[in-house]
Amino acid sequence: MRRVLSVMILALVMMMMPALAMSQESGSGSESSASDGSGSDAFQSRIVVKSQKKKREFNDKIVVIQRKPFMRRNRVELSPMFYGGINDSLLFQVGVGGQVNYHILEWLYVGVYGGWQDWRSADRKMNGLSEAYDDIIDATDANPTTSIVDGYVGGIVGFVPIYGKFSIFNTSVVHWDFSLGIGGGTVYTRANKFVGGGLITVDHRWYLLKWLSLNIGLKGWVYYEEIGKGADSHKGVFTHWQAGIGVGFWLPASWSYKSEW
Repeated sequence: MRRVLSVMILALVMMMMPALAMSQESGSGSESSASDGSGSDAFQSRIVVKSQKKKREFNDKIVVIQRKPFMRRNRVELSPMFYGGINDSLLFQVGVGGQVNYHILEWLYVGVYGGWQDWRSADRKMNGLSEAYDDIIDATDANPTTSIVDGYVGGIVGFVPIYGKFSIFNTSVVHWDFSLGIGGGTVYTRANKFVGGGLITVDHRWYLLKWLSLNIGLKGWVYYEEIGKGADSHKGVFTHWQAGIGVGFWLPASWSYKSEW
């Protein structure tokens, strides 16, 4: 009887061993899969963090600079203009002038300026005197003392402190600038011929093409001279201001950008 019970117990143990082995294998497999899943998620999260960090670092190094559509540096500007006197009511003078500038930098240039406004050789009535001058002679029977400028030439050093742009009806963009200049030269007057003087310029440019601009300018000469002789002489500091309009031709007509890293 004991032998039978022993055989039955042994048979039951033998039958249960495969089932226990299968349960252990499934349990270890689930544990390994769970550990593998958690490790994969952690690995992927580290990759995402590193990629985001590299992206931020790369974006910090990106600098976008818009190129200027019009360049002045190392270019020559040829600017013919028509001028009219604006500061003396006794004079009515219209002249032609021209300016040649070499732009050393975007904000700095040097140039020469000259012009003429005596047209008596072509028409005697174009003597540069206004109707107010004749009215004073008729009323007082005396000639007013005034300085009459017939020509001028001088040199300029100019600066461009302001550069901007504006939109026209949201269809096109026009670029512009203001420039200031100071210099000196010679003024040709009817009383004393050549007289030394100082020159002040204010110019406003509208850039239409790569080689063309519309220029509006205000220029003033300051000089000293003596008018008349003896008791009727008058001497002192005179000014001659002109306002004009013209165009600017730029050479070379185009340019190319050079990048340095």
